[in-house]
Amino acid sequence: MATKASILAEIAEIDTALSHIRKGGQSYTINSGPSGTSRTVTMADYDTLKAHRDELKQQYNELNETRAFRVRSGW
Repeated sequence: MATKASILAEIAEIDTALSHIRKGGQSYTINSGPSGTSRTVTMADYDTLKAHRDELKQQYNELNETRAFRVRSGW
């Protein structure tokens, strides 16, 4: 089972990766030499990283036994 510290460390890594993707884009093209060949490199998927971060936050909240809930107003 994951510890709170390991979950927080992984969340921090994901936040860093998401920041890098936002700053530099998710893919780039490498052109090589006079032959004109090119390759496109795609970084980690932004939406997948966000979903994984949300799962980790949920695990962390479960370890802390905190759950978000909505209270209706008593009008």
